[in-house]
Amino acid sequence: MKAYIASSWFNPVADQEVNDIISALGDNDFEFFSPRDFFVCPPTADLQTQKSTYEGNIEHLHNCDFMVCNTHGKDMGSIFEAGYFKALEKPIIYFCAGLPDGASFNLMLAQSGVKVCTSVEQLRDYLGRCQEEKTLLFEPYYGNIE
Repeated sequence: MKAYIASSWFNPVADQEVNDIISALGDNDFEFFSPRDFFVCPPTADLQTQKSTYEGNIEHLHNCDFMVCNTHGKDMGSIFEAGYFKALEKPIIYFCAGLPDGASFNLMLAQSGVKVCTSVEQLRDYLGRCQEEKTLLFEPYYGNIE
């Protein structure tokens, strides 16, 4: 199974979180696609570059089996990708490193995902169990919502 990694990478913390997600996927023998490694569209890009970047990401959304969406920082592109992926009726794992116990997670995201992981260790454990079962496990979010 192949994962699409939806995440910002535009600051050191977000970039490290992408590395952590890649590590958790790799440790559990999942393939992945990370737009960070293929599509870099500078803020001053011409319309053709913008369109090409958009279309490339959409193509990869269709070609992946599930998504790991990093919600830390509430990156609008990642949230768009998650909504698009949900419309494709494909499973989403939400990753929000450092969400403290008792903190709220978005209702719409919680209801659209198969799992909400709040640490890389939790993500790695979940992916390991999924690999053992040869399917993504549905483990609904029961925490506080916003």
